[in-house]
Amino acid sequence: MSSWYFSHLTLIQGMLISIPLALSVQIALRSGVFSFASIGFYGVGAYGTGILTMRGWPVLPAMLLMIVASGVVAYLMSAPLIRLRGLYLGMVTFAFDLILTVVATNGGELTGGALGLLGVPLGMGTGGLLAAALVAIVLVSQLERRSVGRALVGIKASEELVMSVGVDLKSRKRTVFAISAALGALSGSLYVSTFSTVSPTSAGFTLIITTLTMAVIGGTSSWIGAVIGTVIITWLPTMAATIGEYQHLVYGVVLVLVVMYAPEGVLGALRWLWRRLAPKVRMARPSGGAALAATGPPGGPPPDRGAEAEAEPVPADRVKG
Repeated sequence: MSSWYFSHLTLIQGMLISIPLALSVQIALRSGVFSFASIGFYGVGAYGTGILTMRGWPVLPAMLLMIVASGVVAYLMSAPLIRLRGLYLGMVTFAFDLILTVVATNGGELTGGALGLLGVPLGMGTGGLLAAALVAIVLVSQLERRSVGRALVGIKASEELVMSVGVDLKSRKRTVFAISAALGALSGSLYVSTFSTVSPTSAGFTLIITTLTMAVIGGTSSWIGAVIGTVIITWLPTMAATIGEYQHLVYGVVLVLVVMYAPEGVLGALRWLWRRLAPKVRMARPSGGAALAATGPPGGPPPDRGAEAEAEPVPADRVKG
């Protein structure tokens, strides 16, 4: 077991780092906000934490500063962005990510230029990554259960309906932006504190596509889908590697099949399967219980018929007065 753990340690750590990032995209898509801004704040968190720790800051204060700062900046930045919808919002936030990549590339000594930051002090082990991932999961799951989360679902279904019941639509959308950015910054901070390096390509186009795939394949209706998608995307290439040159073909086929036949993701497919099987399971339980009561447990003695006979009432014409 220990040999398997150490041989897959990088994958395990990468999966734990990716969970908050996948949640940052899922929470936006769940509310109908098609935004890639959290990927940009992933880079902000990674570079900010790296720069601060290389100048003597402890890891945790540096991470907390980047998380809070990213949330505040995203909340302020969202004021003009919430007027955009759908593809237009996605294009603007994608451009935001590209601008941050250009800034990191041309940042000189501060950002390390095209090579990025090297030799960032290590400050995060697997236990810390697991704790951070669990905190992110608890945060998003509690958000979904509360009135804020229910309002987010309503925003995706019908913004007009949500506004008609008195929900402040702009405030809820800005809150989504802030939380999504904070989760992205958390993921970036974890990355640089674990692998000791970050470059402009770390938060580039590849990461956008990978993170979006995690959220969509798992299912955007719940945090569970984001976690499922992260696990699949992290481990699928490793499992497919056993088939050699057909690895990328299998990977692509799986993605296409999920998108075509499970538009709500793996989580949606599992829910559909449960809805089909649950009635049959419920119907089978009473009949199984009745049969058990009539025949007794398998391999056990037959039911005591004498006790039942004693309990039967005696007809009135057979009673001697």
